[in-house]
Amino acid sequence: RANKVAIQFEGNEPGDDRAITYKQLHEAVCKFANVLKAQGIQKGDRVTLFLPMIPELAIAMLACTRIGAIHSIVFGGFSSDALRDRIQDCASKLIVTCDGTFRGAKAVPQKDSADAAVKDCPTIEKQIVVKRVGDKIKVNWTEGRDLWWDDVMAPASAECAPEEMDAEDP
Repeated sequence: RANKVAIQFEGNEPGDDRAITYKQLHEAVCKFANVLKAQGIQKGDRVTLFLPMIPELAIAMLACTRIGAIHSIVFGGFSSDALRDRIQDCASKLIVTCDGTFRGAKAVPQKDSADAAVKDCPTIEKQIVVKRVGDKIKVNWTEGRDLWWDDVMAPASAECAPEEMDAEDP
């Protein structure tokens, strides 16, 4: 099924769509799994995913599963307080978010909410940011913590063996 469509994404506007094959999905998952490993994420570590319904959400979730990390998907519409509480509850080491999302035709900042939550979450070491709305909003940046998804994915290997797991592992 390598060349069959695994994810058919239809975005907010006409032309904002992608068809991702199983082969492309597998490669992206392996690449992001290697990105997570390069950021120090290991089997049993927690990763928070604070994204809208974009393909990167599925890719990040599957990448966590591939390396034995525990993913915590937080609804992208939640407040920074709700996000903070969920990060603190599971002690995530890394968060994946996006620069912003769309509410109708309006670009709404999402990274700002993640930033507000993360300031009270000392367990967060890195924040990987997907470019979703681009130059439609200003993005605040924290050097040493924030990384662009595209920048970390570009050099990553598309091969990553799955982590061996016991039946009782989370």
